[in-house]
Amino acid sequence: MNSFSPQDFQEWVDRRQSTLSASTVSSASTSILLPSPATSPGSSSRKQSWQYYDDVVRLELTPSVQISFVKNGQLFKLKYKFIDICKDSTGALRCLELRGRTRPANTFFSNTKLPVPHLEHPKSGNDYPLRVSFMDQQTVQTANTIFMTQLSYKFDHWDDCVRFQELLLGSKLVFISGMAEAKSKGRGEECISQNLRVLRGHNGKRVMLFFANSQRRELKRYVSIPLNCIAAIKPPKKAGRPAIIDLNPNFEILSQMRNFTIQFLDDDDCATFCQMLSYDLTVG
Repeated sequence: MNSFSPQDFQEWVDRRQSTLSASTVSSASTSILLPSPATSPGSSSRKQSWQYYDDVVRLELTPSVQISFVKNGQLFKLKYKFIDICKDSTGALRCLELRGRTRPANTFFSNTKLPVPHLEHPKSGNDYPLRVSFMDQQTVQTANTIFMTQLSYKFDHWDDCVRFQELLLGSKLVFISGMAEAKSKGRGEECISQNLRVLRGHNGKRVMLFFANSQRRELKRYVSIPLNCIAAIKPPKKAGRPAIIDLNPNFEILSQMRNFTIQFLDDDDCATFCQMLSYDLTVG
């Protein structure tokens, strides 16, 4: 559990149940998954995607997503109307197909590690982060051109951004808040100006997720902490003070951390987070 990987999700997410063989996701729809590829709109290239991947989910956007990338020293910004999220039989992400333009763009993920959508800005109050990227470069294909680059996805609405994260991670985003800083007793500084997300799997188990961007290179990674590994929560006694979480030593990284002190950017978010954990600890 030293870093965020598909194994971290095995206990609380059944990926095969998280997606159907074919589905459509719309930010305006209350239904997450709508089956039947036969009724899904698209062209012949759309039909070919069903032949190459086991699970394909279409995220329809309102109205679009803007992707930004650098190629040969030049910055490109392109808008697309929907994203096809393509996974293999194990639930691993293989390709993102961006469509809604004359020429679609494909982003390929070559490794089997579950990529975490990285929010580039911390949430603060009602200011939600709308720009998503990944920590590693991907192979991108536009028309007949193939190149390596790092893409940034800028959504117009937070709902679309949430759906994108949920489909990639196969889980429900139940809480997000910006952290000014966070530290642990055993490892010191964990992160500065990052987001804390709580994800709920299909079996109801929840995981706390954050990016440890410590100045120490070897500690820069995504860290996930199951909420059932939390021993106690100490809410701040006054506004503007940090919350402190005591951790059970269930995993090596939790033994190293020992506790987790969070300075939230928003006091209301801090109160909501503490209430959520306090309730979990009370009901057991």
